[in-house]
Amino acid sequence: MNTDPKFTQYALNEMEEQEAKAFHSSLLEKGMSEEEINNEVETVRNIGLAVKEEFSKEENIRLSPAVREEIMKPAREKKSKFFWLIGGLSTASALALTFIVLNKSTVNELNKASSVISKPLEEQEIDADDFSTKNMASDSAPKLEAKTRTRTKKKSLQSASRGFIGGAKKGKMLYDAEGSLAAGIAPQKMRLEQEQYSREAYDKIDVNPYKLVENNPLSTLSVDVDTASYANMRRFLLQGNLPPKDSLRVEELINYFHYDYNFDEKGHPIAIKVDQTKSLWTKGRKIVRVALKADSPSNLTKAPKNLVFLMDVSGSMSNYKKLPLLKESMKLLLRKLKKTDTISLVVYAGAAGVVLEPTEVREKIKILKALENLSAGGSTNGGAGIKAAYKMAKQGFVKGGVNRVILATDGDFNVGTSSQSELISMVEEKAKQDIFLTVVGLGMGNYQDALLEKISNRGNGNYAYIDSLSEANKLFNIDLEKNLTTVAKDVKVQVEFNPNTVSAYRLIGYENRVMAAQDFNNDKKDAGEMGAGHTVTVLYEVIPRGEKLPEIPNIDKLKYAKVAKAKSNNQDLLTVKVRYKNPTETKSTKFEKVLKSDSSMKADQDFNFAMAVASLGMKLRGDKIVKEIRYREIEKLAKENKGNDPYDFREEFLEMIELSKEIDK
Repeated sequence: MNTDPKFTQYALNEMEEQEAKAFHSSLLEKGMSEEEINNEVETVRNIGLAVKEEFSKEENIRLSPAVREEIMKPAREKKSKFFWLIGGLSTASALALTFIVLNKSTVNELNKASSVISKPLEEQEIDADDFSTKNMASDSAPKLEAKTRTRTKKKSLQSASRGFIGGAKKGKMLYDAEGSLAAGIAPQKMRLEQEQYSREAYDKIDVNPYKLVENNPLSTLSVDVDTASYANMRRFLLQGNLPPKDSLRVEELINYFHYDYNFDEKGHPIAIKVDQTKSLWTKGRKIVRVALKADSPSNLTKAPKNLVFLMDVSGSMSNYKKLPLLKESMKLLLRKLKKTDTISLVVYAGAAGVVLEPTEVREKIKILKALENLSAGGSTNGGAGIKAAYKMAKQGFVKGGVNRVILATDGDFNVGTSSQSELISMVEEKAKQDIFLTVVGLGMGNYQDALLEKISNRGNGNYAYIDSLSEANKLFNIDLEKNLTTVAKDVKVQVEFNPNTVSAYRLIGYENRVMAAQDFNNDKKDAGEMGAGHTVTVLYEVIPRGEKLPEIPNIDKLKYAKVAKAKSNNQDLLTVKVRYKNPTETKSTKFEKVLKSDSSMKADQDFNFAMAVASLGMKLRGDKIVKEIRYREIEKLAKENKGNDPYDFREEFLEMIELSKEIDK
């Protein structure tokens, strides 16, 4: 690796034009090829982004130098020594020192992760600060990204968060956003004041009640594969705050993780697994798991993709965690797509505009240049932008392929078609034309979660939240086919409980996905979609016959009702029915599976881990069902059932439990 400080200046465009050309010529004279130069430049920029991220941690934590030094000492000694030694140097000098301190294995790992664009650097005109080679080639990205995030960025940042929390509780001297000394101020209060979370909008969630089977034998719901709530929860915890209760949708926390369910269904694109175990939360009760696994047919996963990015470039998107992060996320996606897939770019602020008409991914430089020219400013005309995006999707429509609009925004619609009903009607109508919608939320302070979730639900799509490049890697690389390739739409689940074996039940999460019983057979009623390889997990707490019941409002016995004998076998606990439509069809198909009351009560690792995730979500919500469960018990259950964790997502969850425990004291 080139350790000449001048090379660093050259790679980061810190030289004058003539000096840069002369330096480039000198490298060629020394025997370096154009490919070798480009590879070195990529590596420098990769390390540059890492340095920038490390420095951003200091800004986020907002501690005095003395306190920061104390709490960051363990992380610094283990992983980040060189980052904290170069804080006072210029970018070029800092990177020069970085090259000297970085060990050979780190450099080799970064070199392996880097991929170079085929055209010479002079023709690219890409901003060095924004073009991050941390956006890795698709083959090497997942594992390396996960390791980098877990072993450097994530652990040092979370160690700092824990130090920040502990420091405040012990009365240490902290600094607020303006640099004023603040002694013993609770971190939650400081953060709430700094980020002005009051403008963030979440729909109120009233937890599902227990229901008596004799009155309500059917539980009907739409599936949910969204993951936004988990990433948003992580954002709050890493900043030293408990997330708002209504921001926590427990089913999205559970379904954030991959579960190793087998696809063993020959006649349908979805397989059902249903089992039970003893309740973790209440003695004498059971927890039932209804698990779905979608197929990954090659004719769909290999189908051409027509993707339209609808990007919010309004003034509210100027924050580094918004538009700049979105640009980097798109670069990850470009490396995963086939050369013949197409990308379109539509932006909206005060007015909407087409930046890039459908362009094949093989023209990567053209797409990258269009991205780099985007900047944030103005008010938000979201409705006009959505119209323009769907027009581009129609223009590039691929019959039999993936046609999708990807809306990326903080959801702060304030000009134009801003009423929820108009926006929802618009995306609902386009979904009928086989153009589906993915919604990607970004940012903080004015984040409009409620609106974004509603839009994604009606647009036959999914909803995610990006708080880091690691999350972007999960969304656009690791889980790309799940999020873009729909194998079943309008997927509904209906569970019929046997009154001979079950007295009452409670659905865990899915509060805004509950449907009326009659909607299960109504093909006009919209429901959720499942992508290639998607898993969905639904948990119920079940009270068997003979066990003590909680207080449940009952109804008077009906005077004119006929008394009907239960037709179901007394050994059945319940029957699960699933209804779905194929992606391009309008008529649904139904199939079902029975769970016997005497079936095995042993939970596998995935079942136990899902219960741990649900427990944390409900505990952070203040749900009475988990009031007797302690954080250390949740942590023990999750740790013992972490299982295969190739991308360290479950390892990160353990740290979320630890942070929750520290904050919630």
